[in-house]
Amino acid sequence: MKFAIEAEDAIIGIVCGLLLLGLTEKFFSLKLNNYVYIIAFIALIIFIFLDVINEFSDLSTHFGLIMLAILHNLIDLTISLAFISHFTGWNIPYITQYLVPYLQNQQIVAGIGIFLVVSNAIWLLTIPFWY
Repeated sequence: MKFAIEAEDAIIGIVCGLLLLGLTEKFFSLKLNNYVYIIAFIALIIFIFLDVINEFSDLSTHFGLIMLAILHNLIDLTISLAFISHFTGWNIPYITQYLVPYLQNQQIVAGIGIFLVVSNAIWLLTIPFWY
């Protein structure tokens, strides 16, 4: 179940990663209002859920690839929840307590941004080989 294309969750993931890299000013500077980051990560969560539904509805691809995609989605979901908790101040059990304190370190935030960009770009590049 996707809205328009197969890779919309990967595209949103790359956008979120670039927003984080701009926030840390690691490669470029792009400081926006916290609501922009909240909206971006909420959009990512929506597309993650749609991607997981799509993975289970289309079991024609390799089982290992499906499990890898679900694992990647779980990591992206955890990252998204951590940043939503960080930017809103909402208390999300376990996420706020264990992960949000790490988001005070700019190097970790930059690393997460790089992870989002690179891992989702790899998914984009491998889409033609799935079928």
